[in-house]
Amino acid sequence: MFKFNLKIAWRNIRKNKVFSAINIIGLAVSLACCFVIGIYVWTETHYDSFHTNLNSIYRITNKQNQAGKLYDVAVTPGPLAPAVKKDFPEVEQTVRFGNWSGLLKNGNKIYEEKKIQLTEHAFFSMFSFPLLKGNPAKALLSPDEIVITENTAEKYFGKNWSTDTSLLGQVFTLNGQNSFKLSGVVANPPQNSSIQFDVLLPVEFLFKTDEWANNWGGNNYHTYLQLKPGTNIAAFEKKIAKELKVYKPDTDDQLQLQPLTKQYLYSKFAFFTDWGKRSDIRYVKIFSGVGLLLLLIACVNFVNLSTARSLKRAMEVGVRKVNGASRKQLVVQFLSESVLIALLSGFAAVVILKLTQPLLQQITGTGIAFDFNNGLFLSFLLLFVISIGLIAGLYPAFILSAFNPVKILKGKTNSQSGSGFRKALVITQFAICVTLMICTFFMYRQLQFIQQKDLGFNTTQIIRLRLGNQLKQKVALLKHDLDNETAIAGTAPATMSLVNVDNSTNLEWEGMHKNEEFLITQANVDPDFIPTLGMQLIKGENFKWQNEKDTINNFIVNETAVKLMGTGIDKIIGKKVKFYGATGTIVGVVKDFNFKPLSSNVEPFIFRYQPWSPYFNLFIKTVPGKTTAAIDQLTKLYKKYEPETPLEFTFLNESINQIYQDDKRTAAVIFLFACLTVFVGCLGLFGLTVFATEQRIKEIGIRKVLGAGILSVTQLLSKDFLKLVLAAVVIALPVAWYIITQWLQNYAYRIHLDWWVFATVGIAVLGIAFITISFQTIRAALSNPVKSLRTE
Repeated sequence: MFKFNLKIAWRNIRKNKVFSAINIIGLAVSLACCFVIGIYVWTETHYDSFHTNLNSIYRITNKQNQAGKLYDVAVTPGPLAPAVKKDFPEVEQTVRFGNWSGLLKNGNKIYEEKKIQLTEHAFFSMFSFPLLKGNPAKALLSPDEIVITENTAEKYFGKNWSTDTSLLGQVFTLNGQNSFKLSGVVANPPQNSSIQFDVLLPVEFLFKTDEWANNWGGNNYHTYLQLKPGTNIAAFEKKIAKELKVYKPDTDDQLQLQPLTKQYLYSKFAFFTDWGKRSDIRYVKIFSGVGLLLLLIACVNFVNLSTARSLKRAMEVGVRKVNGASRKQLVVQFLSESVLIALLSGFAAVVILKLTQPLLQQITGTGIAFDFNNGLFLSFLLLFVISIGLIAGLYPAFILSAFNPVKILKGKTNSQSGSGFRKALVITQFAICVTLMICTFFMYRQLQFIQQKDLGFNTTQIIRLRLGNQLKQKVALLKHDLDNETAIAGTAPATMSLVNVDNSTNLEWEGMHKNEEFLITQANVDPDFIPTLGMQLIKGENFKWQNEKDTINNFIVNETAVKLMGTGIDKIIGKKVKFYGATGTIVGVVKDFNFKPLSSNVEPFIFRYQPWSPYFNLFIKTVPGKTTAAIDQLTKLYKKYEPETPLEFTFLNESINQIYQDDKRTAAVIFLFACLTVFVGCLGLFGLTVFATEQRIKEIGIRKVLGAGILSVTQLLSKDFLKLVLAAVVIALPVAWYIITQWLQNYAYRIHLDWWVFATVGIAVLGIAFITISFQTIRAALSNPVKSLRTE
């Protein structure tokens, strides 16, 4: 029976080539997109799944009260981990992570390592990062040990590091000060790990030199704990919430638990206290929704075309029922056709994926991979495709199998049967298409607006050099030499990067009232900073040059800080302020500038000039047209003061644009899917037009014989479909307006929703639909009426 059904299904597919091709192509494109999105969603939601103890590992986070506002922060004090293990019997073990970087040297090889994690021995028993060399029971027990990843081992010891019998015990030095013996090589962290590192150092080495590293007053570490089996998580979280108050009675901070399973997608913490590999559940939801909509449109096409063809297949159903076929047999037959079309579409989708995988990786910015050699993966795809075939074929199968054979064989069939349902499906299809197109258009306009907005400082022709190792102490010498170069217009050191700055502290000022406190972001700069970056000083004066022995503290604030202080810009100059334990005078006010992404309003900011305090960045403004020469000059002078490490710099505008990279990728993916929804929708519309034309071929012949022209016949066949598309546009406009309005709430600075954009997209979709319909309607209008009326 199965073989018979398959043969009949294949025969019907070959017999109706146009309808079959439309269904297969539309479904293949939709399935390919769904496969991509499905793999993306699976990957994103299964980060850290390789850890054996995954479901019992939690990170302790901190809800802090700062200046009257509550902030979620990811860091906790150093002594918290041992205190929690001692105070709570539910805790199996704890591990701390401290983020670190530095110049690591072994022999004559030296590299700046940016992914150093300060941790402890329990790391290897809590997490599933296997040691390839060394003993996990002993690694990092001593404060002078180091563990590196296999990639790092290859960098220092070559590709044959694994066969080197003298590898363990090799000595590394960090920043030319601390020495460590190699006690292990750990496997590279997997791609789906939210915890990424190249080097592991024992946190105890820092405790010897930094009194704040293991102090209840400092928050520097990610603290993880593994709970014992059977622990009541809700009850334990209530118990641990007040743990900080036990050791720090003056605090109101409360501890919370974050499951490791949620660390990758649900980590939104203030003050840059989180690090590691992170994403956002928002993107998973957006891509999942778009993928499902595209699949829905393809299924709608299948249902529409199948039910539209019901009149043609009515006689077949009648004959088979008269010959004894039951409704169940007919349902199985039609479902067999549906599943066969789905399988053919699935095969075509796999071919599409194989051909477009590099392009997809480039657009999405992810390492999406399709393992077609994996039996489990292929089994899942096959099951998914068959399920789609069954779901899409259910409605047509039950409609077609329900026909009354007596009425059918007497010629009493209703050509309008199911037309209302088909119209509703067409409207749904194009409403989705229009909504996606409008949303994509506004997303691109918003991102373009962000890139063109004046941030309050120069972003072009500005190089940012991160100062490390010896340069922090020699920045004044480097700056002096660079200022004398012909291709360099100016230089300015600073502690901040000007890219998403979040270094906040409390501020006190003369005349301050109770409950007026607020957090203010700060940076240490020199007198060249404001003119080099092109900031506008609107009141007072710039800093005056000082030497490192001067103890004068002058400050410059922005407009927002003046407003929050309630003093007024005319009275702010000369006001005494205190922050970071230093008291000084406000000497100037700078015009507000955006030092955070445009999702945030401008916040209060204060500049300090303290030449005795270290700088971490050097901004270099190049002369227009001489950027290449400026880089050459920078390279030469950099080697003079930092001969051991390679030069690393970024352009400020590129760094700022990088902040919005995820939104750009999202817009690109949605635009791609929006185009595909229009394509698939038009395929279905074309199929329905072909069917409608076939049904009315004799009517068209009669009208032409009676004198109807090409234009009137085209109008006759097109108007019903264009009415449906117009209805879809009308429905889509308010839906798109609501969606994009909600999305724009993520930005403090946003575009206006101009009416002409909605009109343009609506007209464009109507035009595309008309062109699609016209291919068939014009062909029908040009046909010879004699051929269509010959049988009458």
